[in-house]
This record gives sequence, C-alpha cells and structure tokens, in this order.
Amino acid sequence: MKKTSTLILFALLLSFSVTYMHAQTPAWIKYEKRATMFPDNKYILGFSSEINYNNTDLNELVDRCKENAKNGLTESVKVSIKSITVSGINSVNTGIDQETYEYVKQSSVSFSNLDIAGLTTESWYDKRKKTAYAITYAKRIDVINFYKQKILSGIKKLDAKKLFAENMFKSDMQQKAIQSYFECLTIFRQVEEAQSILVALGKSDDISLKKDKTIQLKSAVDQGINKLNNSSKNSISDAAYFIANGLKMQFKKLEGKVKLSSFGYQDTKMGSPFSKRLNMALEQKLVSVTDLNIHNQDYATENKSQSSIDYIITGTYWDDNDYLKIIVVLRDFKTGKAVASIETKLAKLFCEKNKISFLPENFIVANTKRKNFTENEIIGGNLKLDIWTNKGTDNLLFTENDTLKLYLRVNKACYIRFIYYLADGAKVLLLDDYYIGTDKVNKVYQIPDEFVCAEPYGAEVLQVNAQTEKFEPVNTKMQYGYKFITDNIEDVIKKTRGFKKTTGEIMKAENRLVITTMSNFDTW
Repeated sequence: MKKTSTLILFALLLSFSVTYMHAQTPAWIKYEKRATMFPDNKYILGFSSEINYNNTDLNELVDRCKENAKNGLTESVKVSIKSITVSGINSVNTGIDQETYEYVKQSSVSFSNLDIAGLTTESWYDKRKKTAYAITYAKRIDVINFYKQKILSGIKKLDAKKLFAENMFKSDMQQKAIQSYFECLTIFRQVEEAQSILVALGKSDDISLKKDKTIQLKSAVDQGINKLNNSSKNSISDAAYFIANGLKMQFKKLEGKVKLSSFGYQDTKMGSPFSKRLNMALEQKLVSVTDLNIHNQDYATENKSQSSIDYIITGTYWDDNDYLKIIVVLRDFKTGKAVASIETKLAKLFCEKNKISFLPENFIVANTKRKNFTENEIIGGNLKLDIWTNKGTDNLLFTENDTLKLYLRVNKACYIRFIYYLADGAKVLLLDDYYIGTDKVNKVYQIPDEFVCAEPYGAEVLQVNAQTEKFEPVNTKMQYGYKFITDNIEDVIKKTRGFKKTTGEIMKAENRLVITTMSNFDTW
C-alpha cells in the first residue's frame, strides 16, 4: 500500500513539475524583460497571465492561458492587416504599391481565423501568487520563410490542378474539368491567407508574394470556369444555385449542419438589402441542392469546441465594374480551415431594375467612421475581451423588430464601456464603468438589456472597451431614456482608449462589431 501511494505521488509531482514548474521564475513574465528578450523587429509575440480566482483545475487554467497568448499574437497580425487595408494607405508610408494594396484588400477577407505556424509556447504557474503565465512567440524571419514556402507550394498545386482541368476539357470530360477548376478556388484562399500574413509582417514585394503569378493563374482558372459554365448570373436565384452546386461538386457528399453567415460588402463587414436577399436565396438552394441542414441556433448557446455545427459559410461581394463579384468560402466550423470555395458574378443591372441596394444607406459616413476606429487601435494584450451577439460576430444583419442580445467574456476583472454608434451619427453610451468581478471572469455573461431593431437604418458600430481601471468620463445628455454622447468621435475614442501603449499595470482591450440594420421593406 505504501509503495503504491509513493508511486502515485511521484507521478503527480512529475506531471505538475513538467507542466508548470521551472527551477526559477522565467524572466519573460516581466514586461521589461520580455521586451528585451523578444524585440518587435525580430519576433512576433503573444502573452497572457491569469489569476486562479475560482480554484480552476491547473491544466485547464494553463491551457486557457496558452490559448489566450496565441490568440493575442494572431489578433495583432489581423489588426496589422486591417490597418493596411482599411486606412487606404499606399506606397508613401508603407512601401506597398497601389496594385498590391488593392490585391491584399480583397484577399485579406477570404479567411476568418489565422493559424500562425512555427510558434513556440511556454507556460509557468506561480503557486504563491496563484497565477498562470504563458508566452507564444516565433522569429519573424522563420514565419516569413514558412509562408513564402506555403505560397510556392500553393502555386505548384494550382499549376497541377489547372493542367488537369485543361486536359479533362480537351478529353470532353467536362464534369471532372470544372470540379478541378473549383478546387483551385479553395487553394487560392489558402495562398491569399499566406500573402496577407506576409504583408502584415512587412514583406510586400512580389518576389515574396508571387502576386503576379497568382493573378495569372486566377485569370486562367476564371476563364476555364466560364468556358464550362458561365459564372456570370442574371438573378440572385441563379447566383445562389451556382454557389450551392459549386460547393457540392467539391465533395463526394456534402452533409451536416451549416451556419450561413451574412454576406459583407468588400472588406467593410457591412451588409445591405442585397446581402439579405442573397442569404435567403442561398439558404433555399443549399437545402434543395445539398444534404446540408441550416443551423439557426442562438450563438450564445454554442461552445465552439463542443458545437453541433459542422461548417460555416462566409462570403463577401465586390464592386467589379458592371458586376458584383461574389466570393464564398465553406469552412470547417471548429478549425476555421477552408474546405471549399466558389465565386460568381451578378450583373448590377439586375439590382438596378429590381431596386435592390447593395450598399447600406449610410455607407459613405460609415466607411469614414471605420477609418477613424483603425487609427491607434488597441492591439491584443494581457486583457482578453470577447463580444458577440445572438447572430454571431461577422457581417451582422438585423431587420426591423429583430432582437439584439449581447454577450461578453473577459479573462480578468475589469471595467466595461459599451458605445453604440447609430446610423444617423448619434452615439449612445449603453454601459459605462460596468464592473465585471472575479466571479464572472472566464464566464459567458449576457448584458442585461436587449435591443429591438428600429430606425434609423444603416451600418452601425458597437464599440466595447475593457480596462482594469475606470474610464475617463465622456460628456452625455439624457434623451429617450438613453445617454447620448455629445463629444465628437475623435474625443470619444481618445477618452475611451487613452494612450496607445502602456507598460504599467493598466490593461486594456477593445472589440468592435459592425451591425447593419434595415427595414422589412428592404427584404421583400
């Protein structure tokens, strides 16, 4: 009995020491040491720490800390990409030529989740402070070389699939030809992701991106598809059928539950009456053409790791002279990996004849506001803030009388500020200095108020900030039972974000959701 107990104790101690303990406290848990060990010009880095408030299992605590560190790193890369594409900056201040800027602007929204390769992760648990620490890092040059190679590998696959499709076409095997061409579209999405990451890391030259070669291949694939089945459609219904059938052709059997996200205009995440009608038509075609079941369950009840959803469909549409170019990606819901993609075009004349707007009512104003938010944006740090609605997070569309529910999750006790920017330019302070205590840390928390979609309609923004001290006050006046902010948008952002960087104990985080609202009339 004594021998068995000793063996069990030894195994537990060994497991604990391997996972959490070092001979001494690692230097990287301190900001100053971390900055010296991993300078920005040589490394990409994510860091997280978390106090064990609720006696959480140590494995679970450290795993969560590691995940937060990784998410912080990938979020900083995504923010860099967004900063380049949203700001519209060009060669004068970035070294990116205008052609490359336009290319990256479109390709950067083809993916939803980044999975940076070659990361090293370390963790440590301080028993005395009951705090877990995790760091994720990689040398910039190693990441750059990896994605350069990924682009070369993707181009090689594209060359092979294009050649196969051409040979099948010559052999009058059109079904196999178009299937191979469609499979190329998924590989293009993977290449575009690698190219966007390189641009975020400062590599925008064509030798690295192989942009010209990619465009050349894309043009050849588009021409091949048009020879077999003209991808330009004359109605929303035709476009929806082409999309559903194109996705199906890339699988032996396409089945399971799919979440259909709303389509966004270009890289703005804004929707429109056209988005709504396209989604409605695509939902019908997916049900009739494939074995997929549309999943409409409230996002609040869905934990990604345990979700019953198999796939998610995301899409954007782009202004392309006389057409709207529609890009659709089918992804594995849990991993975010693209498993199929399809593209088609719809003549703008159809929208004009049927009086269907493909822009939100307030597009120009909303797009200007989007650029204001991008300046000096808070990049992921040690405070993690997740915010979502009952319809998810991306390309959100709410129509008249729809109910909006808001949920959040933070990894540290903090104060929350919710600001809602309405389509007419008004700014409403929904919550201010709302304290999330230690009892709610790492738990899904629903904001007590629910909101009903009503006028004014258009693209709106929910800005949510979290920090470990109270916010600088904004000026408000009460109207219709709400606090309307009287400060201009620049002052609101300054008072909410404070200084761009801080090396002290004050931690900050920010998240924004773009929400497009419209009347029921726009969906007829």
